[in-house]
Amino acid sequence: MKANRLIGPACGFLGGTTFGSGLAFLLGWTSYPVIASVSFFGLSGAALGALAVKIVRKQAD
Repeated sequence: MKANRLIGPACGFLGGTTFGSGLAFLLGWTSYPVIASVSFFGLSGAALGALAVKIVRKQAD
């Protein structure tokens, strides 16, 4: 049961960090802006993933 709740944030974190690094690459950022971008989008993705799990579980009930 607990593993199902962790899938949303994990997938969101993966997607967010991938998006953040891709965006930083396209904009040609270096060092600290890349770290900030990946961190921000990773945490945002994890939060949205957790929210998505709550919404899906609420609709399932």
